[in-house]
Amino acid sequence: METGRFESRPPPGLRAPGRTHPLRHVIHALDEALTTAGAQLRLQAGARVLDFGCGDRHYQKLAGPDASYVGADLPGNSAADVVINADGTLPVPGESFEAVLSTQVLEHVADPRLYLAECLRVLKRDGRLLLSTHGTMFYHRDPVDYWRWTHEGLRKLLGDSGFEIMHFEGVMGLGAVGLQLFQSATYPKLPSWLRPAYAAVMQWLIAWIDRRYSPETRVPNALVYVLVARPKPLPA
Repeated sequence: METGRFESRPPPGLRAPGRTHPLRHVIHALDEALTTAGAQLRLQAGARVLDFGCGDRHYQKLAGPDASYVGADLPGNSAADVVINADGTLPVPGESFEAVLSTQVLEHVADPRLYLAECLRVLKRDGRLLLSTHGTMFYHRDPVDYWRWTHEGLRKLLGDSGFEIMHFEGVMGLGAVGLQLFQSATYPKLPSWLRPAYAAVMQWLIAWIDRRYSPETRVPNALVYVLVARPKPLPA
């Protein structure tokens, strides 16, 4: 896992986007999907939760006030409690967490299978993984950007890595995805004075179109995927 991610902080408005933010809808939709899926972690008071790639600890809220939250990230992140080893592994014992959070991280790691193997290793046998990552999304470095998945590819990756998926959903349907990609391609070409109004109109339209999709029809071509998984049962 490469260093360099923490030379700058998250862009302004990323955590609380206003109506002129060019990613307003997907940020709100992803937050809602993660909050809903997070309830399936079934965390009890005192449960240990690892945020594997914690960034600015924005999703610590998913652990709840009664859990013991541990943030892990690359060297240079002063918000992290645990520093990820140079080879991508974690300096923590196996089967030591009731839950692992992985929010918008998997697309940035050089070896997704190693990353998921570490998630599996540190989870207790009855633990759960809450993960979000990209389906169809424009390129963005943090500090690198390697991967995109179809829904079938992501399911296969989790299954091959020893997980059983319990919950799987797509964030944004194809029409909304297409509009978001069009906006992302054209937004930088506009004069700066026009961008806020353009983003406000496009984000309203994206949200309106997205409401026309059911949860089932969002899955095949989603911008982002959210899932909850658990370790597969051991062979009898």
